[in-house]
Amino acid sequence: MLGLGNLLMGDDGVGMIAVRELARRYELPEGVDVLEGGTAGLTLLAHLEGYASILIADCAALGRTPGQAVRIDGSEVGATFSRCLSPHELGLNDLLGALELLGERPEQVTVIGMEPGSLEMSLELSDPVSQGLPAMVEAMAKELHGWGIRLRRRIAD
Repeated sequence: MLGLGNLLMGDDGVGMIAVRELARRYELPEGVDVLEGGTAGLTLLAHLEGYASILIADCAALGRTPGQAVRIDGSEVGATFSRCLSPHELGLNDLLGALELLGERPEQVTVIGMEPGSLEMSLELSDPVSQGLPAMVEAMAKELHGWGIRLRRRIAD
């Protein structure tokens, strides 16, 4: 799992927070790694080689209701994030393209995104995104389950 975003820019950091929260709530089996990629872009290349599947958590400004989670997979990932304006999202397309050039593009790439409410400088999530975070985390767990990865809950909600 790869969490993307800038923790200093409010809701833009939701991807980083979501992967942390998923790892807090669930025991992750061997082979499921968590990488907080921040805004690192192509510098993540070496860390992502060799994976058959990558689940990405990120802010996704698509004009939906703030706090709404969205699932984007396959060829939709590149098309969706080419329209977004955040610097790390541009890096995501570059990163996936570089993996493809190296013959290392994962068979499965899925993004669980969250529509932001605020991208202003802040260390806090907006209320709608904070309230939507549990649904985003559960969407990530459901995606992993669909890939045949069984998670065991650590804590009750």
